[in-house]
Amino acid sequence: MMTEAVSYLEDKVGEYNLLSDLVRQVEKDFRMAVDASITLNADTPAKLVYEVYNELCNIVNKSSVSKFSSLLYRVDIAEKDVRAIQSTDIEDYLQQVTFLLLKREYQKVYIRSTL
Repeated sequence: MMTEAVSYLEDKVGEYNLLSDLVRQVEKDFRMAVDASITLNADTPAKLVYEVYNELCNIVNKSSVSKFSSLLYRVDIAEKDVRAIQSTDIEDYLQQVTFLLLKREYQKVYIRSTL
C-alpha cells in the first residue's frame, strides 16, 4: 500500500509541481487537529508518505482516538472509505489511511491551485 501511495503522489505531484504545497497542507491539518508542534520536512513523495505514516502511528500509540478521528474529519476523509478498510492489522490499516489522507490532501491542493 505504501508503494501505491508513493506512486500516486509521484504521478500527481510531479505533474503539477505541487509537493511543497502538499507538505504545507498536510502539516497544517496535522497541527490543527493533533499537535501544533508537528513539522514535516519531506522533499520527495516517498519521504512525505513515510512521515505521514509515522505521524499516524504516533497518534494511535501516544494520543487519543479522538485526535485520530479529529484529523480524519479535518482532512475530510469520507467515513465510508475508512470503514471500507478490511484490515485487522494496525500497520496495514494505517498504511491505507495514509493513502486516503494523502489522496484527499492532494485533491484539496490541486483544486486550490487551479482556481
